[in-house]
Amino acid sequence: MLRHVAIVASLVLLSISTVALAQNGDRSQNRGTCHDDARRLCPGVGRSGGRGAVLDCLAGQKDKLSDECGRSVESRGK
Repeated sequence: MLRHVAIVASLVLLSISTVALAQNGDRSQNRGTCHDDARRLCPGVGRSGGRGAVLDCLAGQKDKLSDECGRSVESRGK
């Protein structure tokens, strides 16, 4: 019985970590998609501007974004 509980607990922990990794993958893909646009349009904005500062900067310049970056910014609700 204890062995079955340990197996189930391991599977639950594995599934939770897989979801977390997938979410981080989405974020890093968004960063890669907008990397060039961010360097070009928001050169003075960095991590020190707070979480989401670069995203806010890009969202304020939607008409200048590449197509991929524009879709990525919209998918983030900006």
